[in-house]
Amino acid sequence: MLAFAVAGCAPSVRVPDPVTTLPARFEIRAAPGAETLVLDRWWLTFNDLQLTALVQGALKGSTTARIALARLEQARASRALSRAGTLPSGSISASATEQGRESLWGTGISASGQESYSANFVPSWELDLFGRLAAIREQADVGSAAATYDFHAARLALAADVASSLFQARGIAVDLQNARETREITGQLARAARIGVERGLTSGQDLARLEADAASAAAEVTRLEGELQAAKRSLLILVGTPDAPTASLDVAAELEAPPELPGATPGILLARRPDVLSAGLALQSAILDTRIDRLALFPRFAIQPGLGLNANGAPGAGGTGFWSLAGNLTLPVLDRARLLAQFRLSEARGEEAVVNYERAVQTAFGEAENALVRLQAAKGRTQQLERAEERSRTAYEIATRGYRAGLTDLTTLLQTQRTWLQVRSARNQGRLAVLTGTVSAVRALGGGWSEDGMPDAVAPKSDGSQP
Repeated sequence: MLAFAVAGCAPSVRVPDPVTTLPARFEIRAAPGAETLVLDRWWLTFNDLQLTALVQGALKGSTTARIALARLEQARASRALSRAGTLPSGSISASATEQGRESLWGTGISASGQESYSANFVPSWELDLFGRLAAIREQADVGSAAATYDFHAARLALAADVASSLFQARGIAVDLQNARETREITGQLARAARIGVERGLTSGQDLARLEADAASAAAEVTRLEGELQAAKRSLLILVGTPDAPTASLDVAAELEAPPELPGATPGILLARRPDVLSAGLALQSAILDTRIDRLALFPRFAIQPGLGLNANGAPGAGGTGFWSLAGNLTLPVLDRARLLAQFRLSEARGEEAVVNYERAVQTAFGEAENALVRLQAAKGRTQQLERAEERSRTAYEIATRGYRAGLTDLTTLLQTQRTWLQVRSARNQGRLAVLTGTVSAVRALGGGWSEDGMPDAVAPKSDGSQP
């Protein structure tokens, strides 16, 4: 009766519920009727063989993927260890003894000996009357599930990083291609000016300006060649092939438009974002931890049955078997102040976990909303730059024909050329921003994984504990 009276004096768990109010929809909506992107394995929707190969290679062999797998295996082993601690325990012990004795009497000597054997099995089984052991097992399962979501979060980020790195490398390749075209154009103008100087048709000042532009264009080509080489190496390291030559990675000078994002509501973040799901399980684990520390104030009951056998080695001698059954009651009395302090500490950690979960949800919503806003802005800006590039290119072509015909002066030609090159560069950056913005939006929406998408190499394994 005293044990149950003490249990009734244990404090109750007071961890508030999280507040996760989200708007019904994002301010930015998907384009109606567009070919939409599939979130689970979104890179396939791009219909880009190189992108698919690089992402799949990274998910299989990169250091990031291997570290994520190692951490997942650690979490599974920790789960098995925690669950094993709630099972009955016990061991078998055995011993053998041989004794000898000699008796000296007069001139005679007599000797005798005795052998004895014993074996004992004394298990211990804690009765889970108040649910402490069940809570420990549940917490172990929750921790393993959270580690699985962390595993998916790492792979989700890796796939997005690979795609962004590839698109950025392609953007550099486009800039390099344009820079080489500019170098050729400025070189042709400089050569024509030299002929004009020789014939007295062009001033030395104009020639110097054109040669300066040609040298500047050549310098830009050299810079971009180095940038592309570095981007290739970074991408090879990211996908797990750091020793591969950069020549093995062919980066095309193209920035094709990505597929449209699917229509999504903020509520999808609670089901698709693995970091939000992991934060929710961290909250659940903190609540269970508080419950376990509360149940530590309760009495514990254990039974200890025992079996044994004693025998000696004398011919014809038999053995003696025995059994026992003991009960054990543990009631925290002098440790109660320490256990109460531990419970209050766990309760405070639970309140922190509530706030952490709320922050994870709010952060996820902010990232998704901002990514969608930036993507829409990038699309609108790029559409305007496409028109501007077309008009500025037309103006440059007209100025070039006029200059060759002697109808346009060099200053006008160079101004239209610089305007076109600047607009073309901005247009290319806009196309790149649309591609990387799509990847960022997919990442913010939790794309890149699925519940049934666990690779075969990391499929759940039996850990030998009770289900």
